[in-house]
Amino acid sequence: MQTFRLKWVVLAPLLTVAGCGSSSSSGSGASVKIADYAGNAAIASCHRIFTCCDATELSDNAGAWGASEADCVTMMTASGSDGIAMLQPGIDAGKITYHGDRAAKCIENIAALSCANWGVNFNARYVPDCAQAFDGTVATGAACTRDEECTSGFCSVSVCTARGKVGDACTAPTACEDGLYCPVSAGDHCVAIAKVGAACEVSVACENNSCVIPDGQTSGTCGTPFMCNGV
Repeated sequence: MQTFRLKWVVLAPLLTVAGCGSSSSSGSGASVKIADYAGNAAIASCHRIFTCCDATELSDNAGAWGASEADCVTMMTASGSDGIAMLQPGIDAGKITYHGDRAAKCIENIAALSCANWGVNFNARYVPDCAQAFDGTVATGAACTRDEECTSGFCSVSVCTARGKVGDACTAPTACEDGLYCPVSAGDHCVAIAKVGAACEVSVACENNSCVIPDGQTSGTCGTPFMCNGV
């Protein structure tokens, strides 16, 4: 059984992804204040953990997630608050804009995922609205210190840089446009992220970060994650 020791593994993507200004928000009117974002995201993530992970998985990761769902929320809220604190200087400087409506929808979408489509190591970047909770205001070509400051969502060597299209060379996980990923391996070109059910060769290629490859094969299908899948 694979063990994940990082308490940040589930919550971090919700708090650090950035994207361009477009969003798929439903317009329901719900909004989360930035002071409440870490706590609300922790509640959603911890409920997924204690719903989808089996007893062995929970026991193996008790140091990261706590012995109970309440403990998990406390631990992840603290970690998430640290993540918000890292973004706060950029927010105060007007380089990062926080969208409470998108954050609310992101959390709703996380909570609605089935265990078969979730898995503890899923990538929140591909969940609607999660990639747009924080938008940058710094134009391409201007100086930056982190991805979230850039209108493009990508800070490369301290300069806001346009993200790549399919086939463009890339060197970092956030270097490609929404819906794409950078393998950062042989080839290093932006590739379309694969939907559940699509063919794959590595887990990072799948929107739920789970490429199921049969024994003895080199390729498989984006499918039900091995860990915390409700079974």
